[in-house]
Amino acid sequence: MQYFSALFPAVVLTLFLGCSRPDAPLQHTLPQPCRLYDMKQAACISDAALVSRLAPYQVLFVGDHHASTAMHERFAELLTALAGEGRHLLLANEWFVHEDDTLLARYAGGSFEGNFTEAVGWEKKAGYPFASYEPIYGSIRNADGKLYGINMTKAFQKAVSDNNLTAMNDAQRAFFEQLDLNLSAHRSMLAPFFAHCHAKQTGEDAQQCRERMYRVQVAWDSYMGEQSARLATTALQTPDDLLVVFAGAFHMAYGLGVNARFARRSDRPYVTILPVPEGTAAADVGEADYLLFYTPEALPKEKE
Repeated sequence: MQYFSALFPAVVLTLFLGCSRPDAPLQHTLPQPCRLYDMKQAACISDAALVSRLAPYQVLFVGDHHASTAMHERFAELLTALAGEGRHLLLANEWFVHEDDTLLARYAGGSFEGNFTEAVGWEKKAGYPFASYEPIYGSIRNADGKLYGINMTKAFQKAVSDNNLTAMNDAQRAFFEQLDLNLSAHRSMLAPFFAHCHAKQTGEDAQQCRERMYRVQVAWDSYMGEQSARLATTALQTPDDLLVVFAGAFHMAYGLGVNARFARRSDRPYVTILPVPEGTAAADVGEADYLLFYTPEALPKEKE
């Protein structure tokens, strides 16, 4: 009985510790080198293995590192591998809006003649060199795939930022009025980035500015999520079709952005892939389903 009495506190402590929450976020230590990391298996896998594992899915969310041509080339490799296994690629990209779809169909299909970047207004839309994205769009064209736009127009974004309902049409007002600004995990994730308001409007205090910035971010994610859900309903016609939603990585992280808003509008299962530069040491549990490694560009040498 004395033995049990002495053991009991240790057993209780062990059980308590086993059920308690960790103080810090749980992280994967990422193996080196690694081309692809499966967050569920906690192991590196090949591109071929990923292509096989994506076979049951028709919706794929992929995060973008906008400034990295190397990341775009790596993503293009994956798209080519998917097409090589018979997937019909439908790329929905944040750089374009729904109104661009007719032009995008001609460009992807090879019937467009003229200056595509000028026709689509690339410089105002993206602000990054078109050449950096050409490997991605080239892989779609080579695979006889399709391109779609899912972003808000600049005018609509401004109306959301200004809380200006009179500048919105009926559909835009309906969308704006149902925005959910109470996804607590999403708000917490973005809070450090919105802590400093660098562009206050006239008569706006810092808190009002932060709320406006967050409202625009939610509208951005929600709109792209809803447009992606629309495409999942209208564009996916055969089991081989694969809708690839491509937007900034932070719009996808932890399943809290575009993918979360998509899930509210569609019951289609999906997978999320985030890019990481080679040499990345750790990643948070739940950050994505898979991590896509790429070799980052070499930094320019300092002048001696």
